[in-house]
Amino acid sequence: MTLFVGPPNSGKTHAAFERLARAESGTYLAPLRLLALEGRDRLEARGVPCSLLTGEEHVPAPGARAVSSTVEMLNTRDVVDVAVIDEAQMLFDADRGWAWTQAIVGVPAYEVIVICSAYAVEAIRRLLEVCDEPCEVQVFERKQHVQLLRTPVPLGSLRKGDAVVAFSRREVLMLRDRIAEKGMRVSVIYGALPPEVRRREAERFAEGEAPVLVATDAIGMGLNLPIRRVLFSTVVKFDGEKERDLSVSEAHQIAGRAGRYGIHEEGHAGVLREAEPDALAVLKHLLAREPKAPPGFKARVAPNWWHVQTIAERLGLHRLRQVLGVFMERLEIDSSHFEVASLEQMLELAEHIDRVAGVLPLRDRFIYAQAPVDVDAPTQLEHFLTWAAQHARNGSAGEPWFLDQVDEHSRLDRMEQALRLCSLWLWLDLRFEGVYGHLEAVTGQRDALNRGIERQLKSRKPLWATRRRR
Repeated sequence: MTLFVGPPNSGKTHAAFERLARAESGTYLAPLRLLALEGRDRLEARGVPCSLLTGEEHVPAPGARAVSSTVEMLNTRDVVDVAVIDEAQMLFDADRGWAWTQAIVGVPAYEVIVICSAYAVEAIRRLLEVCDEPCEVQVFERKQHVQLLRTPVPLGSLRKGDAVVAFSRREVLMLRDRIAEKGMRVSVIYGALPPEVRRREAERFAEGEAPVLVATDAIGMGLNLPIRRVLFSTVVKFDGEKERDLSVSEAHQIAGRAGRYGIHEEGHAGVLREAEPDALAVLKHLLAREPKAPPGFKARVAPNWWHVQTIAERLGLHRLRQVLGVFMERLEIDSSHFEVASLEQMLELAEHIDRVAGVLPLRDRFIYAQAPVDVDAPTQLEHFLTWAAQHARNGSAGEPWFLDQVDEHSRLDRMEQALRLCSLWLWLDLRFEGVYGHLEAVTGQRDALNRGIERQLKSRKPLWATRRRR
């Protein structure tokens, strides 16, 4: 196993794809569906037929020599010559880190390349030592450094190649409107946007159609963009529980997107004048420090079907929530190196599924409990549980009647909500053959909503203000 280690824009991902393109068979494991799409395109641009596999779609390519997939879709059965695992510092993520643990120790490949930041090396080495797996480290250096701007930048002084970073959809849209009011075209990238739209927004910026980009920290994860200056609108973010300062690793990952090699001779990072009074001092302090791994880190593990089946059979349990509780509370693992992943969402979904669809086989309920449902979005959760209940009662999820509630001329937030339902339906259809279906209608609606969102983002009309007035 080889670790390709370096900061953003150091060429490590390019080198990994060059090696993958020469392999007779291979797989690329990405942290996001958008990067899986980009990975497929990178390989096909090198003449390598490549299939795509994400949570909601399987697009086989004729004569495919490689598969580009999201990391949770890891195939542990079929051996390949080369596997590339991207953004492996995500091993530290409390919610998804288990997927990188699984990939690093379980990907079936003769040669494995792990792309990561330097602060993740020691944790990955310890994980590999448990598996008695040697590794070597190949270090990549940036071709140019990121320079810290000495003074804050006013919105009116933005120029082509600037990327403004915020940490919520609301702030992104408000900044987009304020910049557009000054006569500049703006592209936007934030998490609620579907990957297809994020990709087109990135292309608008890359091609100069929109000189300025406003984005969340999504740009810090692998997107290849010709950014000259990264400007923070704030150095504080809400992490789901409280507002906090950016971490050292977050600041480096985002600022490191400035200065694309071959396009800009150097990159710059700074803050907007509208940011907090001490924002520049905070950013300077963060960038002067080296990112470090969380102290006392242990690799996270999550249950698979074998675990669930074994616990259920040996203890005579029938409710999925009980089985998962046993896994969390009573499973004996190598506690010096591993710990059980955070499973709160899976436990909550298991409780609901046991209640509304308890007649389904345990394996089906386990699949439902892994679905990408936002349990804090009541409408989405209600739809999901209705489909599961109809599956249990009738063997069919019924008609996707949610498609009739919105069209491509609806408000931006309603189109985003409907797209999440489309994605959830497609995720479930991929796992329950013959239960969901209606793919032509759902994918057609998804494509129409993508066009509607893209049209609104490209318009000069205010987005956030318009939504608030309605």
